[in-house]
Amino acid sequence: RASLRGARPRASRSLRRASSRSSRPGARGARLAARASSAGGFARYGVREEQPDGSFLETYGISIDGNVGRETLRFAPGSVAVSLTIARPLGIVFEQVEGKGVVAVELVEGSNAAAAGARAGDVLRLTTAVAKGKSTVKVGKWQVEPSVDMRSRGANRAAYFACDGRSFDAVMDAVVSNGEEVDGVASPTVSLLLERPASA
Repeated sequence: RASLRGARPRASRSLRRASSRSSRPGARGARLAARASSAGGFARYGVREEQPDGSFLETYGISIDGNVGRETLRFAPGSVAVSLTIARPLGIVFEQVEGKGVVAVELVEGSNAAAAGARAGDVLRLTTAVAKGKSTVKVGKWQVEPSVDMRSRGANRAAYFACDGRSFDAVMDAVVSNGEEVDGVASPTVSLLLERPASA
């Protein structure tokens, strides 16, 4: 295991792991309640679209600087989408699982994530993030990267990150980036959209 702050995640056979337990806590303390479709978290837009194979499409978005970025995601049959806003540090151990993506494989006992309602087996689909002004990190399909002027000044911008098809390191970097300051303030929370399989 490796912390989301510090060492790069190590490979263990075909699996990659990282723990969020060492992220520094936010100034406003723990915000423990799960939030679905609420301010600050990912909200569902439109209607669920059933697919012939039993899967379904749903569109989720989040308000950033007064604009709403949206992603349409495909969910496996029987699964449900869970939107949580969790105080840092999260206390989740993520692992890259072949054929599934980045999965929460362990919750630290008594952690903010456990109190918010996250479960082992949840698959990470979307996360809030901070696009760093001088970086070239891509943070999703929506254009939330800092402008050329912001990059030259090193300014950060609030963003979200679509995890599907992205490398484990990129996903963990996006989660960790929530600790970076935007306009002099670091968010005390991280918003996640998780897919909870029927078996979880």
